[in-house]
Amino acid sequence: ERIGKRINNERVDEALSLNPDIVSTACPFCLVMLTDSVNGKKNDGKAKESIQVVDVAQLLLDSVKTPTDPTDEPEAANEPEPEPVK
Repeated sequence: ERIGKRINNERVDEALSLNPDIVSTACPFCLVMLTDSVNGKKNDGKAKESIQVVDVAQLLLDSVKTPTDPTDEPEAANEPEPEPVK
């Protein structure tokens, strides 16, 4: 820990060299470490303000969500009622 660069700063420097919009990880501990480092880089002017650090699960969720129109009625309201069983 005391020799060389801190690991979170090393990883963020590696990521920032690719000019990303998003840095992601699947590890909750790494998410905190990377967020701290990215925020420090933003404060120093070494990272763009728009960069985000997110969990991979959040990226997956965002990729499968479908946009909803608040004026649309729920799908069930558009379907006809089923015929009663006799």
